[in-house]
Amino acid sequence: MSMLGLGGAAVFAAWSLSRGENPLPRTLFHGPALYRTILEAATSLNFIIALSLVPLALLTTIMQANPLLVTMGAALFFGAPVGWRRWSAIIIGLVGVLIVVRPFGTAFELTTLWVVAGAITQSARDLATRRTPAHVTTLQLSTAGFGVMVPTGIIVCLIFGTPPVWPSLVNWGYLLAAVGIGIPALYAIILANRLGDISFVAPFRYSRIVFGLALSVIVFGEVLDGYTLVGAAIIVASGLYTFAREARLRRTSPST
Repeated sequence: MSMLGLGGAAVFAAWSLSRGENPLPRTLFHGPALYRTILEAATSLNFIIALSLVPLALLTTIMQANPLLVTMGAALFFGAPVGWRRWSAIIIGLVGVLIVVRPFGTAFELTTLWVVAGAITQSARDLATRRTPAHVTTLQLSTAGFGVMVPTGIIVCLIFGTPPVWPSLVNWGYLLAAVGIGIPALYAIILANRLGDISFVAPFRYSRIVFGLALSVIVFGEVLDGYTLVGAAIIVASGLYTFAREARLRRTSPST
């Protein structure tokens, strides 16, 4: 976590300086920008722990609840108008999550809660991103998002007594690949959440389930069970209906 954060923060800080920006201005340390950075650390921690304990297919499926949670959070905390149809879709989608997690069955694994926690903090992070003032640039948010992973990783190591290790050549390759993928991914997600219409941007997150499930089977040899597939279908269908409904309401509402 610390190595990934250090690599990403260094790249974004250099990019900011090349554009004449302060990579870490004071505005990053209060209000929505600060909340977003804290939630970025929590989300990264939850998902990294989950990835080491939970099958990739299960993690990928539960993550698809993010758009539904964002809609619910916008309604509860920001007063966004959400009608009964979208509330119904949100509830049905959360039922899909329960089908995947199976909290009341013998197949339930307590480690699955790391994924659920990650989906919640990720959704809260996305809401904070939308509320961050425009004068805080995407490069600055990206620098902070990666930078906060450095102390978070160190603190976790100290808490669990994990000694430092020098990565092998293969692991250096994995780390560099993760940084190389993570940099454009984080930048694009932040930019899309800040500039794009949420009803248009959020459904694209569902493309992850195609890649996630495919990788889980092809690369890691996981077997997809019926609960995961049924739950995934319910979550995705509920989310797509929610945003289709929102887009329709936007088109039919009178312009101001």
